[in-house]
Amino acid sequence: MATEPHREYCRRQHRLLAHHLSIEAWCAGDDCILLERDQLEEFLKLERFKSTRIQWLLEDVEPWFKHTYPVYSGSALDTLQALYLSRIPIDGKFIVKHDDVEDVEELILWMRNHGIRISLLYSISKLIPLTEEQIVPRLALLASGLAEP
Repeated sequence: MATEPHREYCRRQHRLLAHHLSIEAWCAGDDCILLERDQLEEFLKLERFKSTRIQWLLEDVEPWFKHTYPVYSGSALDTLQALYLSRIPIDGKFIVKHDDVEDVEELILWMRNHGIRISLLYSISKLIPLTEEQIVPRLALLASGLAEP
């Protein structure tokens, strides 16, 4: 069972990620960002996702991305493959398993050709790899007006 300090740490980490990604999407003119599992693992410093952590993540990003679509490779919640974070609803036919797609970039192009403003994280983010140490100063500079998006 998670302790309250651990839950608060995770909440802060998830909100920081969501805030940064919402700015990146806004600057790119997108409504949705597709995060792949390895990007989430790298940012959250996790090797495995437990169902509780995924549930917390989805709850915590909701103020920034009202529509979240996790994609799992199996039936268990710890088999997360990717996560679509979107400000607008996306038709279910566009949410596909990565196992069913040879090239994720082609999937994004197909979605864009059907009117969904979506990007892969690495194609729009100014910070790759994503780390808290990079995001916090960037958000502070933006908030203070000392930098522009």
